[in-house]
Amino acid sequence: MIYNSIPNLNRQNYLRFCQERTIKKTASGLGFFVFAYLASMYASSIGFGIMFGAASFTSIDTVSVFLLEIFISVFSAFIPGLFYFLFSGRSMSNTIKTSYVRQKELWALVFIGMVVAMVANTASDMVQTNFTFFGLQNSVNMSEDVSNPLEIVLYIISTAIVPAFAEEFAFRGILMGTLRKFGDSFAIITSAIIFGAMHGNIAQIPFAFILGLVLAYVACKTNSILPSIIIHFLNNFYAVMLDILQSTGVFNDRIFMMIYFFLIASFCILGLISFLYLIKKDKNYFRISDKAIQQSDNQISNLLSLKEKMKAFFINPGVIFVLSVFIIETITSLKVV
Repeated sequence: MIYNSIPNLNRQNYLRFCQERTIKKTASGLGFFVFAYLASMYASSIGFGIMFGAASFTSIDTVSVFLLEIFISVFSAFIPGLFYFLFSGRSMSNTIKTSYVRQKELWALVFIGMVVAMVANTASDMVQTNFTFFGLQNSVNMSEDVSNPLEIVLYIISTAIVPAFAEEFAFRGILMGTLRKFGDSFAIITSAIIFGAMHGNIAQIPFAFILGLVLAYVACKTNSILPSIIIHFLNNFYAVMLDILQSTGVFNDRIFMMIYFFLIASFCILGLISFLYLIKKDKNYFRISDKAIQQSDNQISNLLSLKEKMKAFFINPGVIFVLSVFIIETITSLKVV
């Protein structure tokens, strides 16, 4: 055996070394994939800006902007994803799981996910408010002005539907799906950190991180990204509809706030009922292990602790590079108030 020929290195230490090296190599490749995802988004945006003779989409009509955003979302997720599978040699079917989920379990997890999204949104607002105390504010505008039914439909498609599929494909499908061979809890935490950091502004990072945890958990628990796509869509759709109702002035402020709190209360009640249902069904339902799973293309021994895996994941060229890009993006999104 190879490890017997290495002085002062027993079999277990050799296997630990191999697993750490495998995690670093895998994480580095994923880091560059995430960078390719972000770079494709910016490159296609700049390309269309040049094509239309503008540095941004501000001089293009609203319908065209939404259509371009739909194309960019699809292009930036799926093209780098296809190249990732091509160069990594991984199988898409073994990485991105789409197992059948029973309807009761599916909707219970969806309602719980929406409650977490509400909590995450509150955390995001608190972070943004606290930053204003230091004279800083997020400069990214996340709302749109729509004035007719076509624009509303395209706004929903471009902001709620397409990103749900594209981002789940990239982050819960490719990123987390690749890392699951090293353990589910490891894959959940690391994918959520990268997903949060990818958003690149203080208003969305805490929200996306918390939401990323629940989306990754649901995808691991059900062995399918389909429930996480539904939660992601409903969360985005909820935000889009509130933005439309507020910007179009369909309701006055009093009625709007009544609708807002009614929706929050409804999701909280449904989430609590769903939680009790799943706990009654299985008291250990919400436990998740870091024990590595067996995959047909690779079986990894679970020799490293979660802390050691996290260290290996973040200390490698690909992840360090992409996190540096995200940090710079986050800093540049701030403005002095």
